[in-house]
Amino acid sequence: MSETWIEQTSAFDRVKSIALTLSTPRTAAWIAEEAHVSENTARSHLSRLAELGVLATTTTDHGTGYSPDAIYTRSQDIRELIQAHTEDQLATQAVELQEELALYSTTYDVESPTALRTSIAATSLSPEKARERLEAVSDWEYAQYRLSVVRDALEHYDTYSSSHPASA
Repeated sequence: MSETWIEQTSAFDRVKSIALTLSTPRTAAWIAEEAHVSENTARSHLSRLAELGVLATTTTDHGTGYSPDAIYTRSQDIRELIQAHTEDQLATQAVELQEELALYSTTYDVESPTALRTSIAATSLSPEKARERLEAVSDWEYAQYRLSVVRDALEHYDTYSSSHPASA
């Protein structure tokens, strides 16, 4: 971490920034070290973020683990898409993602990322080919997620891009 980031960013923002990048749950102690704050400060901010639905909590061998909340992350992704793109641009992205997904299926002659993952162990592949397939699994799953988010943004574009507040 750069000293500038530490000096110019509040403890709350550093904790939130670190927590939102996690792919696996981490403890307050781990996040505190990465965010350069005390463990008590991290725990306080993490608890608040969990209360707000920004983070999810899980029980780990080392205590409470924190990670990005899936619903929060998805809603932020949808918001960013709608703010940055028109409906036509989103439709174009949907087509491109569908083409990408079809290419994975054709290239590896399987119907899903799970089937591709299974083929890694079931086939005698060179380490390079196995790694290539493993990377393709990750890319394929990400493309599927992105397509689902783009579709959601398109389906509800008028509602989500409206300047009217959502009803309670």
